[in-house]
Amino acid sequence: MSKPHSRWSIALLTALSLGSAAEAQRMISVATLAPSGSTWMRGLDAANRELRRRTNGAIALRFYPGGVQGDESEVVRKMRQGRLDAAVVTGTGLGLIHRPTLAFMLPGVFPNAAAMQRSRAALSDEVERQFAASGFVLVSWGAGGTPRLFSQRAIRTPTDLQQVHPWIWRDDVILPALYGEAGARGVPLALPEVLSALQTNRIDTFIAPPLAALALQWSTRASFVSEGANSYGIGGIVVSRRAWDTLPADQQTITREVIQQFNTLIGHNVERDDVSALRAMTTRGMQEVTYTAAERTQWATLFQRTRARLVGTVSDAAWMERVRTGH
Repeated sequence: MSKPHSRWSIALLTALSLGSAAEAQRMISVATLAPSGSTWMRGLDAANRELRRRTNGAIALRFYPGGVQGDESEVVRKMRQGRLDAAVVTGTGLGLIHRPTLAFMLPGVFPNAAAMQRSRAALSDEVERQFAASGFVLVSWGAGGTPRLFSQRAIRTPTDLQQVHPWIWRDDVILPALYGEAGARGVPLALPEVLSALQTNRIDTFIAPPLAALALQWSTRASFVSEGANSYGIGGIVVSRRAWDTLPADQQTITREVIQQFNTLIGHNVERDDVSALRAMTTRGMQEVTYTAAERTQWATLFQRTRARLVGTVSDAAWMERVRTGH
């Protein structure tokens, strides 16, 4: 039988060993606007568990969901300052790092989401190099859902936008141009301010994927939704180069593989849940606005003018054309 002091020695050594392992664990701080419990966060939590497993606890992700670290402009700034390691961002956040990324979100560029995804895949290496030059690693593209136009009154034509108070994300450059071309005036707000602005009727119109509108409770303040998308949401997981370079090469490889694997899964789930969210809204009485052929032509004209207005702001015309064609 072991002597008492031997048992204490073993216990002490075990405690010291566990303490060293805990101290050696690399905790990567990750900010996101996605609410806790949402489709995005469930997938990210699963990715975190897999990352811990594959690295034997050497790496773990510490999430800050629901915008607690601020809007995306603040999150990108914190990453540049070394106060955050990483972020799950929308296309708007990607554009804050490398503006031409927004070309994938311009209205009317792609006939469907599959065309956008093909273009993104064809040009991703080039985009990732630009992110690296800006001090970031674009570890994986993400799914943002399919944006729709939500409102408290039916909006059938671009002219109808002049009668409403649409939300403009403060960090966005696309919607101000679109509403400007329509002769409408948007209300600039940070994303966390949108719900209260809807509740107080400061705004009555917004563009968002149905899943996001449901998760953020915005859909409770809308009675109408447009028949289809005019753009396709993108997003991504970005890590500051400073934080990325602290990981050994093998851990970088594992981290990239795990995040890309689960981002693919999240993308499938977002696509599925986006459809379910829209169905739930219309079942509860939200009306889907169906356009005539003439009305669709008016929207297409607005989108074309918006893209032309943004040449030189989002990117040059040559990059916009490459994004449109995927070459």
